[in-house]
Amino acid sequence: MNIVLMGYRGSGKTTIGRALAEQLWKDFVDTDALVCQRLGGRTIREIWEHDGEPPFREAEGTVVEQVLQKENQVIALGGGSVMQPRARAALEAAQHVVRIYLKCDPQVLLRRITADPTTAAARPHLSPAGGTLDEIQQVLSEREPVYQALADKVFDVTHVTAHDAVLHIVRRCL
Repeated sequence: MNIVLMGYRGSGKTTIGRALAEQLWKDFVDTDALVCQRLGGRTIREIWEHDGEPPFREAEGTVVEQVLQKENQVIALGGGSVMQPRARAALEAAQHVVRIYLKCDPQVLLRRITADPTTAAARPHLSPAGGTLDEIQQVLSEREPVYQALADKVFDVTHVTAHDAVLHIVRRCL
């Protein structure tokens, strides 16, 4: 069985995912990292600045399809993966999977994102309101209905440590 974590950047997909995979003796897979490897080892920001968003999204669809063919993984999806038709179709069709939406308050997301020194260097802005609460709210307004529709479970991680999130997921979501 695979466990797929989805949500906005800063929701804890990678941090929680790594700890969950270790707890459950599963492989951890970060689709953003795989896409970056596939596109020459550059950061998402570098890919978007040099090649644009479409090649990144195309590779993202392929990576999600491929990753979901394997078993016994905890998969941290890139925040925008669910907006790509190929990736969404693969997620909908996947069997033996629990899809968990890590929901988080936009203000807390902004605080987490700005506190992470690697985010600004490695990740592009997603709207003209770049790096602001307005950007997060705007992008979430588009993505949240898709996260909700795909999710088997929704877990609000706004005020939860990664350790407690792992315990909750193990006890209540699996």
